[in-house]
Amino acid sequence: MRWRIAVVVAAAGLVSACTTTVSGTPQPAPGRITVAPVSSTDPCTLLTTDEAAELGLGPGTPKPAQPSYRVPPGCEWRSLDPDASLDDSLQAYYGTDQTMEEYFAAQPLGEKQIGGITWQHYSSIMGDWLCNLAVKLGEMEFVVLSGQNLLDPSKSCVVAERAAPIVAAHLPQR
Repeated sequence: MRWRIAVVVAAAGLVSACTTTVSGTPQPAPGRITVAPVSSTDPCTLLTTDEAAELGLGPGTPKPAQPSYRVPPGCEWRSLDPDASLDDSLQAYYGTDQTMEEYFAAQPLGEKQIGGITWQHYSSIMGDWLCNLAVKLGEMEFVVLSGQNLLDPSKSCVVAERAAPIVAAHLPQR
């Protein structure tokens, strides 16, 4: 009986010796977005890291603005599938220094109600394999979601349309 008590005491000692208390507040890994800021114009905050993962996408990678081409700052989320092509990626742009009409310089192909807001569907000068969904937030403020499918242009909007309701929830209320 004594040896059983000794074993239990020894086991309890080993278990307690293996635990450590870490002080401080838990923080996400660097670059991981867990909560979308309410008033951010950073396109990478349009999807949290967890929301991107639910769509099968990795963390967002910032893309700098290209003012000479009138391209606002962007963010790109690539597929988590190592064998996936760019057809499975999503790009978002958040414009604040030009109108949406100046950015596209074309009429929309139509409208789509997604996530409680009206998105304008624009074609691309690159071809039907690229899909642009855009929403105007103010006179000089807009968001564009771009998806593509080189192999089957009829599927070019699939990823953008899947992301649109999630992104809509992060947009400022107007």
